[in-house]
Amino acid sequence: MFLDGDFYYIKHPLSIIIYILLLIIIILSYYIDNRIINEKISFLKKNKKNFIYSKKITKIDHGFDGILELDNKIPKWWKKIFIITIVMSTLYFFSFLFTNFANPQFEYKIAYKNQLKKIKEYEKKKTQANIDTVKFSKKFINDGKKLFNENCATCHNVDGGGNIGPNLTDDYWINHTEKTLIKNIFYIIWNGSKNNKVMRAFGASGEIKGNDIEKLSSYIYFINKKNKKPNNTKSPEGDKINFY
Repeated sequence: MFLDGDFYYIKHPLSIIIYILLLIIIILSYYIDNRIINEKISFLKKNKKNFIYSKKITKIDHGFDGILELDNKIPKWWKKIFIITIVMSTLYFFSFLFTNFANPQFEYKIAYKNQLKKIKEYEKKKTQANIDTVKFSKKFINDGKKLFNENCATCHNVDGGGNIGPNLTDDYWINHTEKTLIKNIFYIIWNGSKNNKVMRAFGASGEIKGNDIEKLSSYIYFINKKNKKPNNTKSPEGDKINFY
């Protein structure tokens, strides 16, 4: 299993032991196949009659084309390999149950921590949008819609027509501190609303980063400027701002 680009389970001590054991088994099997078995077959061919009439080896009562089947015991090397597979499977079973090896929940925690770490490193390097640099862009609309559905739809409805929060698709605004609509939207999302404590400061609290607030602001700006408005909208609240 790959976690965040790292071969986590390949590096796990138990995995390394298993890989070494498997390698040893493969090498032994190859050696046995090419040396021991070939020598045994050659020996059996030379002493065929002796084995057939031997009391220790049972002859199965059938044969075809002169080929006889002998009831030999299972080779010791085969038994050993079989026992090794049982031991390995038992080790894996209990390590899965009682350790973090191959544990999906532990795997998720590692992946989640690594992802958060990378996000923080990325955010440190990349300049975040602020009230001075924010601007509307069509390329932000789709991402902004996703952010809106995750963070804003509960209070403002999916279409922005308003629910317990105000309608975002009309010309009325409860909070209007900035001279342009896109900056005003950004300001409210960043700082929250003094008139309504439910509208918290997503940006100032660090809950949503500047670049995501810019995307979110672009989407709200987009639905506000659309000619086609939602069918069922909340009654106007605040002051009508014509210059937006």
